[in-house]
Amino acid sequence: MSSFTGDLTITLVLTITGTAHTIPAGNVKSLELSLTPYGFNGKVSFVVSCEESTDALFTPMSTLNDLIEVSLQVKAYSNDSDAVITPLILSGLATTRGFSEQTLGNILKSQAFMLHRHYHLEFADPAQVLWKQHFPCELLTDTTLKALITAHKSAKIDLLFDWAAVLDKSYPVLTLSLGAPGSQASFYDYLIWLVDTNNGVFSYNFATKKYSLSTAKIQTGTVQSFSFLEVSSFSVEFPEVIRYQPKVLNAYSESPLNTAIANVPMATPIRRDYIQRYPIAADMTARVTLETARLKQHLHEVWVDYSSFQMEVTPPGKLVDFKGSSAWNASLFVHANTYQVREWRLVAHSVHQELTLNLNNTYSRYTMEHSLKLDLKAELNVALPPYVLPIYPFFVEGKVLSEQGEDTDVTYQFYTDKDTSINYYQINIPLWADKKVRAAYQSNMDTGQFYFPPYKKARVLVGLGFDSAVITQFLDWGSGTALPLDSQGNQLVMGKSTTSQNIIKHTYVDSKPDLQIQRTDAKDTELLQFSDGYIILRTQLEEGEG
Repeated sequence: MSSFTGDLTITLVLTITGTAHTIPAGNVKSLELSLTPYGFNGKVSFVVSCEESTDALFTPMSTLNDLIEVSLQVKAYSNDSDAVITPLILSGLATTRGFSEQTLGNILKSQAFMLHRHYHLEFADPAQVLWKQHFPCELLTDTTLKALITAHKSAKIDLLFDWAAVLDKSYPVLTLSLGAPGSQASFYDYLIWLVDTNNGVFSYNFATKKYSLSTAKIQTGTVQSFSFLEVSSFSVEFPEVIRYQPKVLNAYSESPLNTAIANVPMATPIRRDYIQRYPIAADMTARVTLETARLKQHLHEVWVDYSSFQMEVTPPGKLVDFKGSSAWNASLFVHANTYQVREWRLVAHSVHQELTLNLNNTYSRYTMEHSLKLDLKAELNVALPPYVLPIYPFFVEGKVLSEQGEDTDVTYQFYTDKDTSINYYQINIPLWADKKVRAAYQSNMDTGQFYFPPYKKARVLVGLGFDSAVITQFLDWGSGTALPLDSQGNQLVMGKSTTSQNIIKHTYVDSKPDLQIQRTDAKDTELLQFSDGYIILRTQLEEGEG
């Protein structure tokens, strides 16, 4: 990347607890910016004088922890009053901050005079700053992703939705696992992961300062031609071609499938498998459709280096071409194409790095490196930041719900989804105000020869997935099931209550095994007991009133 020297007008305003602090353009010593389709990061340093007035920034920058709102405008400086200049305008939040100080010492050691402070801070777009510190655990039922995301949207984050197929779909269960043990993923990671895995778009509009979740890239607006005089050089790069063949594998034993997705440049037998269990055929079909859409060959990219700062700034998302001047030769590879800016970068350091104020508060001279990265307008791949995978499942305790019988009865109940005919349990989750969550109706750790559905109010460990729940463990003994330690016994209690049940009990009596099988129905009791030297068979009916 080539460097050059030029004049910039940099307007910096820091707003803290409602008070705006404006930094004169000539006081900005350095600026680094990295802009992408999904947001931006920046670093800035500036000098504040303490000689003639109090440094109003010192107290809020050194003692307060309030949000620092950063407003920045960068534009080329020109003496030509007819020059068309379009500035770059950013609004973000500060992350880290610091300063150094310079004093003037007098003859007396007890005297010192503060000359100025040199501040530096880093900042980024609001979604990065806030959501990267957001690690919620949450359970929602019968809701949409749009509702979930909206509930976690800060007032500083303006978010638009244009992705109905994914965001407006109703889920019986939706969870956030971001505070689970071992999880390093923030809400920002979760959102980017969601977009990446569902073939969506997360973007930031530098003109409106709004984010959007959409089905496709936004490619509207007027095409701007590059100035031949501003561009130092450009190069074309072709990303690696996808050589694998995607395959979606359904590991459901009742309907196993292995569906290949066509990829013309594939190199046999190289493949990328996506394996999952899909008991519902429509889910398998949807996954094949998704992976087919996600298979997008990357088109060529263009790196553009500048020899002067752009008079008309083209931030990410802006459509551009190389046709605005006859100086762009028509034989150039890039001449016939329309591109979209993907990355915009600037590194600027004041020519005068000594810690003195620039008396010219209109502009300052900087040594700069300035470059852009372009995608073809036809490029379907979406630029996303790297992210940490959310961890699923995470675990909470619940109590099994059954509407069968009386409240005190030990009953079980499963429910049937009207759309899929899939059976499930209902579990109350005390942590979230006894919210009812659907859990898979399955045998858990039992083999198929045993049928012991979880009973009412049983305390269970529930594994919560992204959009599902499953009972993973039972956490207590049923009422009346546990036996005294000295019996060294085992017991199987089956039934609704102590007056309607069957019990198979093995214990030790005088260090000898004893086996009982007992049936109880109200006042009617039958007992078969095997003890040392005898067998008891007894039926008993207690007398009732009358």
